[in-house]
Amino acid sequence: KAVVSTQSTGEEDFVVSSEYLITVVVVVPKMSYKEWEGSYWKLADFVVPGSSKKIVEDGEQALYTVTMFRKTLDAFKNNARERKFVVRDFTYSKEKIEQSKKEVTNLQKAKVKAYVPLIRWLKGNFSEAFVNWVHVKALRLFTESVLRYGLPATFMTAVLEPNKKSEKKLREKLYSMYGNLDKSAVEGPEMGDIPGVYMTGDYHPYVYFDINTSFVESAREF
Repeated sequence: KAVVSTQSTGEEDFVVSSEYLITVVVVVPKMSYKEWEGSYWKLADFVVPGSSKKIVEDGEQALYTVTMFRKTLDAFKNNARERKFVVRDFTYSKEKIEQSKKEVTNLQKAKVKAYVPLIRWLKGNFSEAFVNWVHVKALRLFTESVLRYGLPATFMTAVLEPNKKSEKKLREKLYSMYGNLDKSAVEGPEMGDIPGVYMTGDYHPYVYFDINTSFVESAREF
């Protein structure tokens, strides 16, 4: 079944309660808009010229209406399918549209009602969740370091927060400082599988895990 925006359609866009005529909804890819608009009435006999209207668009495709005689519907569907136009079953019902409007209104009210308690819950639990997440990162860092460098664990752990412009410079500095720990990492990024090493991206002579904090900036903007 086709789902049509109630704000972009009305009873005037459909032939309702006709014994001979029917209005159908057709999904048309964006690249085929001109082809559809220039040929839809030729896809079968008894298609009404000038009856097609674009009623909603989502960026990649659009829904068009078109009116024809009922007896030609099967032929129209087959010919439309050959051109990558998909005919959707749709029956205009004013009652169902009004019901859909009420459901949307109720959902919007429920969203507003739940928003404040949700934000309070998130603020109360985010800190604990973030701390636990960082602990997991630390455990992975320790385990990976032991697997790579062995015991005793004499390595150093640090948290670095470079800005975007200095990230490349920081990488170069780290390579100059720790490249001697693993010559293979300096030779090139395509290393293949390395026994005992959990690979999550580019391989470095030092153990590295990324902590994504972009959601913090998004929260500030919000």
